[in-house]
Amino acid sequence: MSGAVRQRFIRGLGATALGPLVTIIVQVISVPVFLHSWGPKLYGEWLILSAIPTYIGFSDVGFGNVAANDMTIRVSAGDRDGALETFQSTWLLASSSSLLVGLCFFAGICVLPLTRWLNLSSLTTTETRTILVLLCTYALLCLQTDLNTSGLRCEGNYALGMLIKNILRLSECLMVTTMVALRTKPIHAAAAYLVIRAAGTLAMTWIMLRKSPWLQYGWSHATLACAKRLAIPAVAYMAFPVGSALSVQGMVLVIGILLGPIAVATFSTMRTLTRFGFQIMEAVKNSVWPELSAAYGKQNWILARRLHRVACQAALWSSLGITLFLFFAGNRILQVWTHGRIVMDPSAFHWLLLVIVANSFWYTSSVVTIASNTHERVAAFYLSGTAASLIIARLLMPRFGISGAAMALLAIDVIVGWYALSQSLSTLSERARDFCTSMFRLPELSFRK
Repeated sequence: MSGAVRQRFIRGLGATALGPLVTIIVQVISVPVFLHSWGPKLYGEWLILSAIPTYIGFSDVGFGNVAANDMTIRVSAGDRDGALETFQSTWLLASSSSLLVGLCFFAGICVLPLTRWLNLSSLTTTETRTILVLLCTYALLCLQTDLNTSGLRCEGNYALGMLIKNILRLSECLMVTTMVALRTKPIHAAAAYLVIRAAGTLAMTWIMLRKSPWLQYGWSHATLACAKRLAIPAVAYMAFPVGSALSVQGMVLVIGILLGPIAVATFSTMRTLTRFGFQIMEAVKNSVWPELSAAYGKQNWILARRLHRVACQAALWSSLGITLFLFFAGNRILQVWTHGRIVMDPSAFHWLLLVIVANSFWYTSSVVTIASNTHERVAAFYLSGTAASLIIARLLMPRFGISGAAMALLAIDVIVGWYALSQSLSTLSERARDFCTSMFRLPELSFRK
């Protein structure tokens, strides 16, 4: 058992780590090709249109992740019937809600003067509407892909699901970028995204059903009681992406109002540089997530505590290493990266380096409550904290400049971190002293019971 857990964790970490790599490949390869073939104006209009369907991703209201937790917990406890009930209930609810949202989008696309509203001149009204319909359909299929990932994850196939998702993303990027390099039109690029995603979703569904034949699409096992049971944690989960958007975009807005666009560019660029290391913590958290759900389902608290410690140890030591590296090399990287157009604010940058450690630690620890669907309080505390950080930044920036914004982020991350860690330790019935002592040791991947 310990060997199986270790192997699943390592495979999951490797598959999840492909995500940031694919993102880098997409940015490095596609951006110059799109700019060269389409020019800045047409490429800018494509970016505007492709951003609109992303809001469809919120139409599942967090049910996807919560259902994945519930299914994993139930399968680990030997309750496949309960997992099937969750799967079908979630599929029916998510499909219905996303279809309703999609229809609203389609109606708006056909009726509203989007070309004029969005100030588009390179694309005709018909092309604009067709592209948006194709991309909205693509976004709806992405939700089905996420549900397939939940089905694979519940029986220990998380790494396989992540590998398929990342390969699918890479395939879409390479195919569309190749087409754009050959001077294809935006409408054909949108169609290519949809066709590749449809084929990938069908293939992923077939693999999921082969791995777990007891999982079946339908509604015979779906119940309203199951949907109601998952509703509260699902809605609560939405506080994390909403809070993250508030922290990033809200802080930009506050800085822009108080200090102007140059301060926004400086702060945003420095924060982006410091958040590169956040991808590592994201990979660690997502890899340990399904194993924690399984341990919770089996009531294996020894294994759950060990998994939590390993994740937090990895986050702490990685963030310290990244912070130390950026402390010495950050200014040089920023100069090369921006070609000298952004001048570093050393004080603000040093505060943002401390934010790396505080944020990565609590973010990783919060996986305990998230994996067990007991995250309502942490989610509410986090959302309240991000809102409070904007107020604190508003008070500090007149005196400290953009350093005040970084100070506000650090203060809230420390407070939220303390609360998230206390909730995780309470869930695991672990003493804070024992946990803190373990952080001074290197991560142990034995996972022995």
